Amino acid sequence: MLDAAFYAAIKPASAEVFDGLYTPKQLEAMVDKSLIVSIAKKFLNLTYTNSQKSLPGAIDEMLSNLPGRQEWEEGK
Repeated sequence: MLDAAFYAAIKPASAEVFDGLYTPKQLEAMVDKSLIVSIAKKFLNLTYTNSQKSLPGAIDEMLSNLPGRQEWEEGK
């Protein structure tokens, strides 16, 4: 399912990234699909390993450790 979701997300993401500068095919070539799927699996696993109360904090923790986080926070 994550594989299908990845491909379904490429087209709308290409319109968002850098104001549509890249085509879906170009964007797909630029991203590491296996890394994205791996991170998605980790997020899904959080729902099995955290209580409803601790889940938001666990999500925030994972988000703070994603690649590119610092550049995103600085608006780059």
